[in-house]
Amino acid sequence: LGRDAELAQMMRLLERALAGERKTIFVTGEPGIGKTTIVQQFLRQAAEIQGLLVARGQCLEHYGSAEPYLPVLDGFSRLCRTPGGAQVVSVLRQHAPAWLVQMPSLVSQAERESLRSQVAGSTSERMLREMADAIETLTLQSPLLLVLEDLHWSDYSTLDLLSFLARRRDDARLMVISTYRPVDVILNDHPLKRVKRELEAHRLCHELSLDYLSEEAVREYLSVRFPGHDFPVRLQR
Repeated sequence: LGRDAELAQMMRLLERALAGERKTIFVTGEPGIGKTTIVQQFLRQAAEIQGLLVARGQCLEHYGSAEPYLPVLDGFSRLCRTPGGAQVVSVLRQHAPAWLVQMPSLVSQAERESLRSQVAGSTSERMLREMADAIETLTLQSPLLLVLEDLHWSDYSTLDLLSFLARRRDDARLMVISTYRPVDVILNDHPLKRVKRELEAHRLCHELSLDYLSEEAVREYLSVRFPGHDFPVRLQR
């Protein structure tokens, strides 16, 4: 409720992504304002697109060193377990073996040993190139939505990948959607602030900042949630 304009904007950007113009979107707002809800509704609408792949990963609050690329590995591991996941595993095997070896449930033990020998000594730069190549290969076959939630808790490697994907010039039917809380980013001086500023300076990203629901939206919510209610008018305010 009350997010029609934001959803319409996301669908317009998706149309451009489907045409090969890669898109990076930040959905921002305070805790509980509806970032996850609007992303879920967008994904329900986007699910009508035939062949669309969705990799959805979650950043987690951590108190020590975070695992590099955690939400991306999470998202692709889930995607690979979907009905069309064999295609994704095949692309990772060919273009991103350093990533596939970190998803042990997707390959046999013998293949894991083979992959480890192939990727011994992999650098962070190689990891970035591999995933970029794999994603661009995937999007030649099917459009891809990469959703990264709670980016204010992300590891730094994930931010490097997000920036690297946004800056690539090759056409790709790719849309990256990230949610985060601006206050957390500012208070913790998280590097996401600098990454987003750089992307904005080069017009490589879009921000959807969610505000509070309008009184009209709250009125509609009360009517749907409590049909036939007799609440006083001032309650919605």
